[in-house]
Amino acid sequence: MNFEFKTLSIVNCQLSILLLFGCQHESQPAYTLVQQDSATCIYHSPTAEGTIRLVATSPSTSRIEHVRGNSIVSSWTLNYPVYRFTCGDVTGDSIPEIIVGPVKATRYRRDKDKRLFIFHLYKGTHIRPLWLGSRVGCPLIDFKVETDTIPNMIHTWERKNNGDTIEVLYRQYGFGLKFVRYITNKENKQ
Repeated sequence: MNFEFKTLSIVNCQLSILLLFGCQHESQPAYTLVQQDSATCIYHSPTAEGTIRLVATSPSTSRIEHVRGNSIVSSWTLNYPVYRFTCGDVTGDSIPEIIVGPVKATRYRRDKDKRLFIFHLYKGTHIRPLWLGSRVGCPLIDFKVETDTIPNMIHTWERKNNGDTIEVLYRQYGFGLKFVRYITNKENKQ
């Protein structure tokens, strides 16, 4: 009977911890984030609201701007074309990250190709790089942010060497992206 009591106490303690801390993870985010168009995200939180936008300054140069009210509080210049711009909470800290798809060569991959960059708002204000990826698992075709989980996941379409397209889910993890799972593995019908 002593063993049963200890087991029951441990289970009750674990359940109390899960209820205490687990519910916080499943709660709604402390902010709302809306992708207004392909170059503008608007967020609202209890402490701040703002706009994150991509401004094309030339065909090969863009600038990410963080705007509060009528003032640009931070900006970051990208000296290459951008094929995708979106925002999401990929770190789970209730502060939006900026996910950008530049087309550029990298130090170790000299060919110009689609890349995936993640920026965060340092101290909730300043745009700073979180991860400047030269490559995901395979050459990148496109990506989107899956917002049905906190932290949000990154859904990619990638091209395998044989031409097949695969869809993969990643989470931002430390420095870089961590593989979560394959979504599909389709033959390329083009």
